[in-house]
Amino acid sequence: MRVLDAGHDYELMNLDGSGVSRLTFVKRQGERYPGNVGFHEGTTSQEVLRALIHRAAYVYNQIPCWQTKLALYLQGFVIWLYEHRAARIHKRRVPGFHEAVYGIPCRKCGHQICKGECGWAVLAQPGAPTKEAK
Repeated sequence: MRVLDAGHDYELMNLDGSGVSRLTFVKRQGERYPGNVGFHEGTTSQEVLRALIHRAAYVYNQIPCWQTKLALYLQGFVIWLYEHRAARIHKRRVPGFHEAVYGIPCRKCGHQICKGECGWAVLAQPGAPTKEAK
């Protein structure tokens, strides 16, 4: 792994070839994002973990083992912790485990339970589309 932009952009080593894969997390700037300079689209840790869960389930179906089964649960627990934190910060109901892991997140803020109440237009970056523009 190579860090391209700390906390936001990474280059990951590929196997069976000489290429790399890029992993880019959303970057926002402003009062709620101290230290961030600039902004760009990207994914969230929760979405990456959901992909890892799907991958682990696939591997588990190939060769079942307790380590992979435990990894599935632990990755889901990490998602739930992130969603619990978001719910606390935004004063929303904490999602259940299954809802946090398998529910459909808000397309703007990326969290569960939002139901479009995230106020994303207020948090939007200069030049980025807002709810009203959609």
